[in-house]
Amino acid sequence: MNTKTLIYILGAMLLTGGNSWAADDAEATIRLMGKAESELPDAVTKKIELPEHLRLLAADPEDQEAVVGKAENGLAKANERQAHREQGQDQAAEARERNAEMKEGAKENRESRGRSEDHPTPPETPPGQN
Repeated sequence: MNTKTLIYILGAMLLTGGNSWAADDAEATIRLMGKAESELPDAVTKKIELPEHLRLLAADPEDQEAVVGKAENGLAKANERQAHREQGQDQAAEARERNAEMKEGAKENRESRGRSEDHPTPPETPPGQN
């Protein structure tokens, strides 16, 4: 299927299918407040209560201490893991630096191995021994 045909088909699908998502019977998620709602503060600010099982936990000091203790332990473990992670990242950075140095040294060794001016010159023969 060539590109022009694909574009025409997609355009036709957009034109015919565009009305389905914008139907008039869709429920509004935002609406303006009526006069009665704006005059009554309870209409805007409602009291929110915790469910019964959570209120019981909040009322018992021993349970609160246990929850706080668990949260502190979790935070300590998370901080320890973060410290280990940072230490590992530092070690990895040092290893990358050493790798770059070793790579540069190996490159210099390969380059210097092929240079003829770096080779020692053979000793001269003594006079009279040709």
